Amino acid sequence: METHHRITMSINTAPLKGEMSVLFSGIGEPVAGHFIGPAVHDYYLIHIVLDGEGKFETLGKTYSCSAGDAFIIFPDILVKYEASLHNPWKYTWVAFSGDIVEASLRSIGITPDLAVIRGFSLPTIYRMFRKIRKGMEKTNAPALGNMEASGWLRLIFHELGRMNPARITEEIVPEFRSYRQIDQAIRLISLQYGQQLSIEGIAQTLGYHRAHLTRLFKDATGLPPMQYLQKVRMKKAEELLEGELTIAQIASSVGFNDPLFFTKQFHKWSGQSPTEFRKNLNKQ
Repeated sequence: METHHRITMSINTAPLKGEMSVLFSGIGEPVAGHFIGPAVHDYYLIHIVLDGEGKFETLGKTYSCSAGDAFIIFPDILVKYEASLHNPWKYTWVAFSGDIVEASLRSIGITPDLAVIRGFSLPTIYRMFRKIRKGMEKTNAPALGNMEASGWLRLIFHELGRMNPARITEEIVPEFRSYRQIDQAIRLISLQYGQQLSIEGIAQTLGYHRAHLTRLFKDATGLPPMQYLQKVRMKKAEELLEGELTIAQIASSVGFNDPLFFTKQFHKWSGQSPTEFRKNLNKQ
């Protein structure tokens, strides 16, 4: 059964692990009444309606969307979207993932319950989406294409924030400063995971009491700071185990002075020792 009059899609062949990277992007003209869901996704999606009409359902609410409207889909949130029977929409979309995405969207006032933004300049936003697809079509230089696509995605975030009447500002929401500091803590951990970090040191750097920072950090990320640091370190260790560094060199690179302690922590994380993990990688 035909679902679209026309659909085209470009796929990123070189997304970076952990980074905010585009996964794929496309443009489509669904047939009247075509719908997706109710379903959940394991990545983020931004849709911009270019023409026609449709409905977007999330968190028990239904939004009517038309040309110039955007709706944002969050991972693990049940959604459904459906083209109008009489005037089916045409839309462009981009899918993406990354450790900083949720915090980045929240910083511009976009959350699962504030996921529809209206009034975009279609020529401007459409050009950005087209640039994303063009970047991913650079098959001779996929890494450069990933950088280009990710750069345009950040500019789309800028447009989302600029057009969002509910965007968070320090004047409107005083707590925004706290969340901005948490974003700084996340960046500090992501950049300095190889150093001997402590919650006391992070809190002192950001001007917070340890307990207050821990509470804010857990509210924002779902994890206390040191568990988040451990996650960052273990994921980086997994990447490094794909190469030729020794276990001791990897341990030192991700902030462990004692290779044996690193091995115990990695086993607790993955269920395998670093050596076993590397052997299984080589079997794939």
